[in-house]
Amino acid sequence: MHLNVPTFATLLTGFALGLGLCWLLLPLLIRVSPVVGLVDRPNSRKVHQKLIPAIGGLAIGLTLLLTTLLYWPLQQLFGDNSALALALLVLMITGVLDDRLNLRATIRLLIQIGCALLVAHYGIRLTSLHGLFGITALPVAVQYGLTVLILTGMANAFNLIDGVDGLAGSLALINMVLLGTLAVVLGQPHWLLLLGPLTGALLAFLRFNWRPARLFMGDGGSVVLGFLTAALGIALLEGAYRQAAPYAPQAVILITASCLIPIIDALRVFGSRMLKGLSPFTPDRNHMHHWLLKHRFAHSQITLRLVGVHALVMAISWVGSFALSISSIFLLQVGLIIAYTTFIQLSHSFLKSYRLVRKLETI
Repeated sequence: MHLNVPTFATLLTGFALGLGLCWLLLPLLIRVSPVVGLVDRPNSRKVHQKLIPAIGGLAIGLTLLLTTLLYWPLQQLFGDNSALALALLVLMITGVLDDRLNLRATIRLLIQIGCALLVAHYGIRLTSLHGLFGITALPVAVQYGLTVLILTGMANAFNLIDGVDGLAGSLALINMVLLGTLAVVLGQPHWLLLLGPLTGALLAFLRFNWRPARLFMGDGGSVVLGFLTAALGIALLEGAYRQAAPYAPQAVILITASCLIPIIDALRVFGSRMLKGLSPFTPDRNHMHHWLLKHRFAHSQITLRLVGVHALVMAISWVGSFALSISSIFLLQVGLIIAYTTFIQLSHSFLKSYRLVRKLETI
């Protein structure tokens, strides 16, 4: 399906509302955040040295709420997908409360699982792996379990990747543009009603979140964006295969590519902690962006590098999908990201040893 005039007008209207409303809200919320305690405080794990407002997610959520009130097509979309709208609202409120009160991890996880089950029950559910590793139809119990795992896993992984200025917002922006493009190509342009204002809001957020950041996204934003990326990815895939859309196989590998950097980083960190006999939820400075900080890169350089890897994996996946199977492309995606992560760690160890030798030589 091609982008026709009504769809293009819909996209521009939603985008303009999202950009404008979020741009107006952010300075106000920055001033209010210290009063209500929505600030990120520095500690041994954080890379900032002063109180920073953690209201980016709240601003994006309020922007979508105001856009819904002002723009009736988005009201219709959320009316048709009320379970998704409710889940996003609950996750945003939970995230904001966590930023303010530091909720227990078990409480957050139970709420996320509840939201994932709600969304899965009311239609956004992975019914098949669509040929990945030769697997097609899934039993109903597996459909629910896998959908909940993907939604909660992506929500938490995206939250964990939000560690340097501009990173989570930039990755989310690329993902929203990708999902919007797929929505048009796969004949599901109604999702542009949500993706348009969300893309505009993310651009406004990044204006204030780029180094030096005047605000952070907070759990009220990162968890919601991770959850939404996975939910829309599943919705687009299921719709594409129901309609026998011609580019459905390419959509599979592009959507997996959009999730893999935060997912693989989270799995690597959790595994490393467990190998040390620690809880997988023990905080540390072992994420991909932490290793790049050890290389003495600036925040903007780290963000641009990881965004570049993200885009490169997508591009390679798209080109390769015309010659290789879905399973082969998926394994290639995983291999590329693991190889890059390993390179970062090994090169840091080499440089650390090199600097030590040079220092000893000067003594």
